[in-house]
Amino acid sequence: MTLRMALAGLALASLLTGCGGGHGHSASSTPATSGARQGAARGNDAALWRQLAACLRRHGVPNFPDPVQDPSGSWGPPANTSKPPQSAMTACKSIANQLPGRRPAASAGDMAKLRRFAQCMRAHGVSDWPDPKADGSFDLPQRLRAGKQVFKTQLAACRQYMTGGQILVSGG
Repeated sequence: MTLRMALAGLALASLLTGCGGGHGHSASSTPATSGARQGAARGNDAALWRQLAACLRRHGVPNFPDPVQDPSGSWGPPANTSKPPQSAMTACKSIANQLPGRRPAASAGDMAKLRRFAQCMRAHGVSDWPDPKADGSFDLPQRLRAGKQVFKTQLAACRQYMTGGQILVSGG
């Protein structure tokens, strides 16, 4: 597994405890704010990746490479970069959590609200609606990934339990 894949799962499964959750999408009546990224944001991505590389070097991985930009414009470590030790990743977690597509763990209050949302969805007929993951996203079963039309009525009935007026659905 490359470091890029390992880091993709960073915030979704705590700190590199699993590999790759996909990028999330939201189900809401309002548009999600994670749309197309601007050039300035991509420059910031590069700066964050450089900060992470420097941090990892300071914490026991002296030869960790500088980030590179792939053909799609995304930044990250070169392909086939070895995963750094857990101790280095823990030391650099605050930087890694700022990388694009990363979500830190949801607050206790948000998690309680999202668990009520899941219970509400199940009570309204979506028996296979999962509990939220640590980052507040929902890893939906395949049949529910067809889109919110499958559970539009239940979504409306449980809207009061959404955080920020939306829910995040993780991929993969």
